[in-house]
Amino acid sequence: MFPPLPVLLVADDPLVRSGLAALLPEELPVVRAVGSGADVDAVATDAGAEVVLWDAPDPSPEGSTELPVVVLVRDQAAAERARELGANGVLLRDVSSDRLAAAVFAVRHGLRVVDDRLDAPASARRSTPLEQPSEPLTAREVEVLSLLAEGRSNREIGIALDISPHTAKFHVDRLLAKLFASSRTDAVVRAVRMGLLVL
Repeated sequence: MFPPLPVLLVADDPLVRSGLAALLPEELPVVRAVGSGADVDAVATDAGAEVVLWDAPDPSPEGSTELPVVVLVRDQAAAERARELGANGVLLRDVSSDRLAAAVFAVRHGLRVVDDRLDAPASARRSTPLEQPSEPLTAREVEVLSLLAEGRSNREIGIALDISPHTAKFHVDRLLAKLFASSRTDAVVRAVRMGLLVL
């Protein structure tokens, strides 16, 4: 296991804040939940948050932050605005809880996450799924992916994550299978194409 990752929730609707908090696993404790008018950096510093999860149907420059941010949007236009404003992760609001949690961990580890449904026109999104992992990556697999991108061996991954080389190999193999990759290098290339990793 890895230490909890404190999250600051930003959403104008109190029901949305409660719903998002309920979706996150215990490894992602919500240390504060505020509306979009708050001074996000000040609140995050005071609460000890390391990542911001922001429900932003219509992203705007107000309330920007230096912390990694996952933004939940309602459509392609909002997603493009969020990316222009520097969001590390951009997901549609109907994202699954597993994928949401994986995205929060991913941005904290320097990765960039974009909902695979956002990169094609609406008609294509309805009829032709884009290349994507066979299953959402777990938080541990996100960590392994970032270390693979650095060229780390199984032994080095094990040391970095405080797990055995055998367990590291298991996670690498699972990652390769989910990404349909034939090698470690291929996994990194595919992750970049899928928007899971920025080199």
